Amino acid sequence: MVCVALALMAHPTGATAQLRVDDALAYLDRGDSDRAVQILQPLASRGDVLAQYNLGVLALAGQGGIGTDQADHWLGKAAKAGYLPAKIALADLSLDRHDWVQAAHWYERAAHAGDVTAQFMSGLILDQGLAGEGDPNAARHWYERAAQQGHAQAQFAFATLLMEGGHPQQGAHWFEQAAGQGHVAAKFELARALAAGHGVAQDAAAARGWYLRAAHAGFAPAMYNLALMQARGRGGRGSYRLALAWALNAQNAGHESAQDLIAALRDVMPPDAQADGEALAQSCMAQQSEVCD
Repeated sequence: MVCVALALMAHPTGATAQLRVDDALAYLDRGDSDRAVQILQPLASRGDVLAQYNLGVLALAGQGGIGTDQADHWLGKAAKAGYLPAKIALADLSLDRHDWVQAAHWYERAAHAGDVTAQFMSGLILDQGLAGEGDPNAARHWYERAAQQGHAQAQFAFATLLMEGGHPQQGAHWFEQAAGQGHVAAKFELARALAAGHGVAQDAAAARGWYLRAAHAGFAPAMYNLALMQARGRGGRGSYRLALAWALNAQNAGHESAQDLIAALRDVMPPDAQADGEALAQSCMAQQSEVCD
């Protein structure tokens, strides 16, 4: 869920109107919202977008004696005049109300104006069909626009669509971009792609490294897959102790299949090795040991 976060803000406008808006903001700083509204209302009625926007913000906050029902009115006027923050505010408000059609409408307009979060949200709504029938091609367009601007969630979503569409090399590229920004699921999916080698160069050692990064972030499926690689000696040295450690961590994180792996490992491990693995589990999660990969 995207929360509406609005702030009173300045914006270039006519010199006289700008001064009057500055006066209103000064009154707001002193806690006198009533006086601020008295200044802003005539400006807003004459079409000043900054005054309209700020009145909408005050209405949302229930300040200055303006009813909350006026928020849409004033924000709508500013948005229709092309003021980007008003478009985003209306989109976020619509999202909070679960009015997906209006949210899609305003996010798309903000997306066309270059707002990266709006581009991602436009892609998400189209991808999931939240405002009607889904449109994967349009979703991919907006995800790509946001991904190119460095939006990690968009990079992950774009990579997922590329993978599903039969473009694994491009998908792996965007997973790596998102993973580099700390996106945990992207680390896991990149590791899976590298481990499987389906459409990308197989690199078990790199896969193991990305699983480790996602595991340290608390991602249970990565802990489980890392345990499997260590048990089988894929991508590095084999170690039942480490496999048990990460399988235990996966179980603690709620992974349903970890219990079976733990049982299988205990069947082939002597008691002292099991004790070592149990001791490693906590230190590996706390990154207090250099031998956890």
